[in-house]
Amino acid sequence: MTTHPAFRVSWIAYACLFASGAASLVYELIWFRHLTLVFGASLYALSAVLCAFMMGLAGGAWAMGQVLTRADMEPGKLIRVYGLLEGLIGLYALCFPLGLEFLEKLYPLILPASGQVGLTVHLLEFFLSTLLMFPATLLMGATLPLVGCWATGNQTEKVFTQVSLLYGVNTFGAVFGCLFTQFFAIRLWGVQGATVFAIGLNVVVFVLCYCRPRIFYAVEPSQTETKKHKREKEADTEVSPAIGILVFIMFAYSGLASLSSEILWTRILVFPMGSTLYSFALILATFLLGIALGSLTANKLLGRSHRVLKFIGIEIAIGVFCIAILPVLANLTEWTSLADRYFYSLDSSPENILLIRSLFAFALMFLPTFGFGLLFPLANHIYSYRFEGVEKGVGKILGNTYSINTVGAVLGTILTPFVFIPFWGIRLSLYGIYAVLILFGVYVMARVREFRSATTVMTLGAVFFFLVLGKGYWVPNIETQKAGQGNFARLEINVPADRISLLDYKEGEYSTISVVEDKESRARTIYLDGFSTATVSSSFSGSTYMQAMGFVPMALHPAPKRVLVIGFGTGNTMGTASLFPGAEVHGVEIDKNVLEFSKWFSQWNHDVLNRANTKMYIQDGRTFLKWSKSAYDVIIMEPMSPLQAGVVNLYSKEFYELALSRLKEDGLLVQWLPLHLVGPEDARSITHTFRQVFPEFSVWNSFLTRIVMLVGSRNPVTLDKNHFETLMGNAKIKEIAEEMKVNSFLDFADFYIADGKRLSPFLEGAGEITDDSPLLEFSSVSLLPPLQWETDESFLNLLRYRLDQVPEVKGMPVGEQEVFKQDYAIRTAQRFGLFARRYHGPGENFFASGNYFAGLEALRVSFESQQTIHLRDAKWAD
Repeated sequence: MTTHPAFRVSWIAYACLFASGAASLVYELIWFRHLTLVFGASLYALSAVLCAFMMGLAGGAWAMGQVLTRADMEPGKLIRVYGLLEGLIGLYALCFPLGLEFLEKLYPLILPASGQVGLTVHLLEFFLSTLLMFPATLLMGATLPLVGCWATGNQTEKVFTQVSLLYGVNTFGAVFGCLFTQFFAIRLWGVQGATVFAIGLNVVVFVLCYCRPRIFYAVEPSQTETKKHKREKEADTEVSPAIGILVFIMFAYSGLASLSSEILWTRILVFPMGSTLYSFALILATFLLGIALGSLTANKLLGRSHRVLKFIGIEIAIGVFCIAILPVLANLTEWTSLADRYFYSLDSSPENILLIRSLFAFALMFLPTFGFGLLFPLANHIYSYRFEGVEKGVGKILGNTYSINTVGAVLGTILTPFVFIPFWGIRLSLYGIYAVLILFGVYVMARVREFRSATTVMTLGAVFFFLVLGKGYWVPNIETQKAGQGNFARLEINVPADRISLLDYKEGEYSTISVVEDKESRARTIYLDGFSTATVSSSFSGSTYMQAMGFVPMALHPAPKRVLVIGFGTGNTMGTASLFPGAEVHGVEIDKNVLEFSKWFSQWNHDVLNRANTKMYIQDGRTFLKWSKSAYDVIIMEPMSPLQAGVVNLYSKEFYELALSRLKEDGLLVQWLPLHLVGPEDARSITHTFRQVFPEFSVWNSFLTRIVMLVGSRNPVTLDKNHFETLMGNAKIKEIAEEMKVNSFLDFADFYIADGKRLSPFLEGAGEITDDSPLLEFSSVSLLPPLQWETDESFLNLLRYRLDQVPEVKGMPVGEQEVFKQDYAIRTAQRFGLFARRYHGPGENFFASGNYFAGLEALRVSFESQQTIHLRDAKWAD
């Protein structure tokens, strides 16, 4: 391919490349969202989607390299082609929903009738993801070789200087795209609005490139011959083609190492940073930022000589740093506790929490990712000089190096969750990856320096011996004796470490799981990636809410035969539901390793996995429900915290519509609403969204918890006293009821809070959660955990509608009804009295003296002037 005169690249060209990188990241994040709604958010589905995206990039880069080798295009035409590619990417993004719709029709055809998804289905998910995204990702991958060929004038001596700038600016655009999408675009404009924004960037680039290509550059006097002569005198010109091949292979391996590390570092950083959308956005942005800065500064930092040695040295340095930092991770549990103390303190603020989380990511990832950024322009330079030759053209050089590095990244994406972590754990996986990189680097260095064979063997032997000998220090074996020592098991704030006993621990493919026991209270807690998923104990309220989640809907339904429980946890909810006679209970859990830990809770979950009437499915809950052909009498929703990334898909309007379609005519759904994990506005949004879908809904909870249950159905739900007493004739069900202190029908009725129709004034103006507008992911509580008074305020604003309300009851003799109403009113007063005394609210003195009805009257007067309860008002002064 012909070279072209030298020219100066204008700022407009860099701006377009920045916009191109930003748009690509927006599409990646948005399309991941769309495809998880089809395939689910299981590890296999996520890996399939990510691999499909990167394979398209690799294929596009390689293909464009081949095209540019054969074609001869002047600079203006190259710019127009680049603009055309960007325009086609935007056009495809505009048509993406049509392809997604076709995929949704095709996907059910490959699912097995049993509902158990296996390897074959996951391979087909990869194929279908590739089929859908390949046209766009192919075009995305093709842009870098094309722009590189244009910016260098197809002169290989300019590869290092120009590619470092081009790749750096493009990656900076990706950083912007990541942060802008996750922090602002989706929150302000929704998923579709963010897509339109990215399409707009593509359109602007297309118009500028296609209509005004001359504004991208200015021709300067050629210095090709001078630079070529200088190039011939560089210190590393004598490196053989064989060394070029080794460097090429090492660059591919560094792609594997970088993506593997990103996955492994993310698995570490979720402990101090949490599993929210903001945390994952910061981790990805920090990873990309290091690469961008490394690439941008490569020309200034690395100079013009000994670039092969520098390439190898950087690879070895990355390996040394990543291994050297491993012992520091032994303090991760302590750091997490310190971060928790601040996050839950009165001095914290969203801005400071963002800063602290960013520092965690920066400290762990920045230096190695900066090194990875330095490698890309170096690899292209070495490949162009030592392996491919001038006649092959810059486009092919860039296409081949980018594609081989990306293929390595694909391998890392596959091997890390499915091989490395299950067999070696997180820290040993990092150690192994970088130990191999160091050994490989030392070998290539020996070849470059032309060591004798004996010297090479001795050097490699010494490094290998040191790495094997140092493994015990750098990466101690995973310990399961004590929380936080030799493991990432989490400790709660203000709980002494010696009070906690670590019962079990596993670094699994999907999450890190631990079970701990409090030696004093004997309470057991299961943690997933450091998040306290559930706690059980033999004391009252120790596991009441989980029992209530199973008991209440099963007792409300007249004859539940088919039951679905989404979210396993400790298995208590599913175990409770399985005790009801005639019930066939299906459970759905996204992480298969969670089931292995159910043995530690068998005392409470009734050994649910071994019961004849239960069946488990390892699948994403929404995906299972979407493609299942079963209809259920009862669906019980008990997922992770609503604010964790991706969990919002189980709280959206579209999900509730799906769930309603899977209920039988008289079926009902119960939704877990943990007020202590969400903010007041989040609670309003969840309840409002629930109300929009279910024709009938009511609010329930157990007396001593701030866990609320939303019960939705097509027909009104009525408490049946006769049915309740029949259930109490079953010894196992009665035992469960007594553990919850449900000893009478009144105790059961006390779970009832309010009919949903009465909540209309409170829910007015609340946001609606949809797939397009996932409000919960942008909650302020994701950054600043709710305080106790905020949780109580959320609960009180639901409880206020219980005042002067009695649930509809059937099967109760007329003579008992008045007594029941009076007793129920006393229970209502006792609930309000707790908060009136705590926050000095209306009727405080009456409640304290036991004059419940006078206290209720004081509340009535107060509520007449208060549309919403605010605990910081004078009437509820803390």
